[in-house]
Amino acid sequence: MSYFILILEEKIKSFSLVGHGEKCAVSLMLKGNSEPLKSLSEGDKVIGYVAGAARTFCYLFDVGYDQSSSRHYFEKILETKTGAGLRTVSSKLQKLINESEQTELFIKITGEQYREIMSAMMDMISSWGNSAIEKSEECEIDESRRVSNGRNILLYGVPGSGKSWTIEHEYCHQDSIVERLVFHPDYTNADFIGQIMPGVDADGQIIYEFTPGPFTSVIRDAYRHPMCEYIFIIEEINRGNAPAIFGEVFQLLDRTMEPKNMEGIIFPAGTSEYGITHKYMAQKIYGDPAHKVRIPSNLSIIGTMNTSDQNVFTLDTAFQRRWRMRMIENSFENVRASLADALILDTGVTWRAFCEKVNSIIVGNKAKMSSAEDKRIGVYFIHENDLAFDERALPAEGYKTLLDEYNDLLRDEAARKITEEKKQRLAVIREAVMHNRMFSEKVIKYLWDDAFKFYPEALFNTDSMDSLEKIIRTFVYSKGRERFKIFNPAVYASLYPNAEA
Repeated sequence: MSYFILILEEKIKSFSLVGHGEKCAVSLMLKGNSEPLKSLSEGDKVIGYVAGAARTFCYLFDVGYDQSSSRHYFEKILETKTGAGLRTVSSKLQKLINESEQTELFIKITGEQYREIMSAMMDMISSWGNSAIEKSEECEIDESRRVSNGRNILLYGVPGSGKSWTIEHEYCHQDSIVERLVFHPDYTNADFIGQIMPGVDADGQIIYEFTPGPFTSVIRDAYRHPMCEYIFIIEEINRGNAPAIFGEVFQLLDRTMEPKNMEGIIFPAGTSEYGITHKYMAQKIYGDPAHKVRIPSNLSIIGTMNTSDQNVFTLDTAFQRRWRMRMIENSFENVRASLADALILDTGVTWRAFCEKVNSIIVGNKAKMSSAEDKRIGVYFIHENDLAFDERALPAEGYKTLLDEYNDLLRDEAARKITEEKKQRLAVIREAVMHNRMFSEKVIKYLWDDAFKFYPEALFNTDSMDSLEKIIRTFVYSKGRERFKIFNPAVYASLYPNAEA
């Protein structure tokens, strides 16, 4: 699918005579181009831009192809009365149009630029209300042409197991329009759906109007673009009180399994089976406060949740049953080799070997650890860049450990006796240590604070290190295999099975 802007002269009003959803044959011979439609293909999207004094985006067309006549045609999807002005889009896009409108009939744009223009048109429609769009067009959206089989999917697994990666690679497609948000403990139904907020009208008077939240906005956009697939991603869905955040729209999560006649209209599979009454949402989505609100079939909702999170909200059975649950397995089977086989600093231990060993200890201590399986380290818990060793942190000649050298430099700095050479060396050490401590601050801290919180001796050498501060300090300022002396002798020996006793 490609995206284009069609440049129209201000005097051309022919497209306004064509009804919403109607096909219109197009024969254009402008700007010296006798066959301008050859650059188009079936399924392309075209935005009609009225040049001249108007300088507004007014039309949206789908491009089709008539086999019998061997000709392309436009199908009008949207026409606005006033249009979104050129100034409502980015300066980069303004420059492209300004430089091309005098010489080009079609300007090819990216999918991102297309969505930028459509967002501007939708914002204009929302700000002007129903007067900005033909009422007949809103009522005549052809549901038979809408993308079908929208789903509610909930991916769950241990932190770092690859939930977001799975969404990106298995559920989102090249032409999918993706919106993403994150739930958190203070997130509310008003944030999610929308709320009545004060504003100022053109006369400077204070008014109160409904400001849509992201859920209302994505339903509106999906409803108005039936041929586009929308993906609405809710990250960390259980970190907020999801049933309360959804509130009354919770009922919309029930989807039809096959096309169904509702209110005299055949809706595709994947549409909300039950419509709800919400006049503010309905006004923003349909331009009619009495319209029943439904999730359209071209909108899928995908949530993610970590099963190990502490102090999160519980998703009750009534909520969960409305989602297709999918556990993301915590396996190195398909993990890129650059991560799986990456060495952890200078320890000689790979990320795969470390994870598999530590996770086996976690699972093996079910009797002493609640929800042990959920405490495992995810295979994507850390990036390979965070595992790479910065060799500048090795101690300089004359020093046994980096910590000895570091402390000497700090004493010279405090006494204001540090030379320029030593000052540069101190800066290098600080930068190198900052990088090399990423593994301990991410992984070791998680193991101490969470996975082994109530049973640290199962993994750590608690006889000589009884606090996280000592654990991280020992790991950071040791070198090679000595770093893993933070673990108890049995764990250390399992990481280096061929080492001498």
